[in-house]
Amino acid sequence: MGISLDFLGGGIAPIQSISEDNMQSQNQQNIKFNNTKLVLKIIKDNYNADISRADIAKITHMSATSISRIVDILISESLVKEGAYVNSDRVGRKGTGLKANDDGLITAGVSIDSDNVSMCIMDFSDRIIASRTIALEYRPYEPEEILNLIGSMYRFLCLEIPYAKEQIESVGISCIGNIDYKKNIIYFAPQFGWSNIDFGERAGHIFQKPIFMENDIKAAIMSLVHQEKKYLKEDVTYLSIGTGVGSATMFQGKIARGNNNAFGEVGHVIIQPKGRKCDCGQRGCVQTTLTRNSLIEECREEGHNITRVEQIYELYRSKTDWTVKLIDKTAGDLAVLIRNLVYMYNTNYILIGGAMIMDFPELFELAKEKLTGLIHTNLLSDLNIIRVKTRNNSMAGAAFIAQANSMHERLLEMV
Repeated sequence: MGISLDFLGGGIAPIQSISEDNMQSQNQQNIKFNNTKLVLKIIKDNYNADISRADIAKITHMSATSISRIVDILISESLVKEGAYVNSDRVGRKGTGLKANDDGLITAGVSIDSDNVSMCIMDFSDRIIASRTIALEYRPYEPEEILNLIGSMYRFLCLEIPYAKEQIESVGISCIGNIDYKKNIIYFAPQFGWSNIDFGERAGHIFQKPIFMENDIKAAIMSLVHQEKKYLKEDVTYLSIGTGVGSATMFQGKIARGNNNAFGEVGHVIIQPKGRKCDCGQRGCVQTTLTRNSLIEECREEGHNITRVEQIYELYRSKTDWTVKLIDKTAGDLAVLIRNLVYMYNTNYILIGGAMIMDFPELFELAKEKLTGLIHTNLLSDLNIIRVKTRNNSMAGAAFIAQANSMHERLLEMV
């Protein structure tokens, strides 16, 4: 079971009688845990430049003695290492630099979507030290087929890294569909025809490591926010357009989950009740009008011999009349979806990515132009709509999720 990133989730534990001494001891343990976690976070966030004990004391307002004690524990646990001397604020003194220990906590991240299965190994400096992607056919897969595939990928990647397989502490797995991140169950993944699959338990038998599962778009936004630390203090929505459509939102660094972890499933919002049938069983979902496959299907309905979405991109770039009209309509649909996200979630950052946006940025630019007049000017004034230019964010996010959970467990043991 993964740690909850939003502390409002779950039920309220029954009230039990706690002695004053036990309460005081528990409070002290919580303070130690939070202080240790804060110091480690500061060191990790300064990975481009070493930071001294004195610097950390100044940032946290903790005593030099407390900082030294915490740092010594982190070093003994191999999470932090000492580096070169760095300038300190104290005149004439240099402090020993501190940085995250690369091999202090190694995790694996897996991403499963309709197109690919991707896997990476990540070190504690957040560097991906090995990765691999295998393309999938567009068809239903049995869970065992995917499990066998990721097992083979894992064995292959373990041969490429400079660490023993035993050093990998945990595995994060992101997957399309509705995921119970507490029970590691895939409730619903219509693209594969999966329902109520205990995927995490089965994966645990393959990896022989703790498994932490998450929805692919939620994993992606965690990666994006981790890469750009300023987003941790902002309200951010990520919209992914590709084989499917999905979104995720973080408010001040905490992910919005809703009931059943289904917050942001905009791909299955019905916009055309009599439209095409969606793989979820309904008709007219956003996914039936705003994905790569829906573009191909629309072309075929109009009598055009299109088998790959890349053909549409090429024809648009050569200004073929019917593709210009098709993309203009699709950009209008995307603009309306963005407008709805603005009014529903009211975040000041909307990040837009996914395979279709990566491969065909013209769609993003055209949709952005069409937003003029769709959104009230007071909402546009501090709204930042940004195209995501990185791939495999769900894969990296899965590795980050595993790292966060394993780090949480390690710190609990330490204090």
